[in-house]
Amino acid sequence: MTAGLGLGGRVALVTGGTSGIGRGCVERLRAEGMEVVFTGRSQERGDAAARESDATFVQCDHQDREASDQVVERALELGDGRLDVLVANAGILFQGSVEETPEAALRELLEVNLTSLFRISRACFGPMRDGGGGSMIHIASDAGIRAVHEIAAYSVTKAGVISVSELLGAEGAPHGIRSNAVCPGDIVPGVQATPVGHEHHAEDPLGWVLPPSGRFGTAADVAALVAWLASDESSHVTGATLRIDGGTGAAMRVATRA
Repeated sequence: MTAGLGLGGRVALVTGGTSGIGRGCVERLRAEGMEVVFTGRSQERGDAAARESDATFVQCDHQDREASDQVVERALELGDGRLDVLVANAGILFQGSVEETPEAALRELLEVNLTSLFRISRACFGPMRDGGGGSMIHIASDAGIRAVHEIAAYSVTKAGVISVSELLGAEGAPHGIRSNAVCPGDIVPGVQATPVGHEHHAEDPLGWVLPPSGRFGTAADVAALVAWLASDESSHVTGATLRIDGGTGAAMRVATRA
């Protein structure tokens, strides 16, 4: 393992860490020498990720509030009462406009993407404060900055994630707790969320357009930013909303005549 960012021996909790961005974060933080607890709904995928990364997997559907609370307790046990980093990544996706989004889907997205993130961040706040500080990293989306009408409910919840992250940044600053929102664009292979009822893969894109950078992002790209935000190298960065999208959101692109 390497410890290039000085994270060796610190403790992290990563929600939704069995695939995609979450798994990339687990692997990168372990490579930096951190002790990592991560969650996911699939025992099979969690066990596989734990074997490959040597991190600690706890099966958890974050709609189960009691189970979600127990995950924080498990991370604190691993760290002997210390928790340095939270990567709140667990999320689900529903494809549909406002009119096409059923009430049940809206409620599920709100519970998983926003309510559970709010609650687990709040549960980590006290231990971080008591330990002298920490870093909360909330995986939002570029759709939380500029809504995508084909994923309306998802866009709404990710805008809420950004707001929660900013508020925690303001509230945590006097206690040494930093909080930042990371907003990925299109990520391959896979995206930052698990769609309701099925897996979403790169071969099932939402009308993706190649970013100005000339390539789509990867989980490793996002994990590198997360590792930096977890480290003391970003000690004065809090309350920020950071796009990582290869320039897609830098300006409005329109079709013009040749």
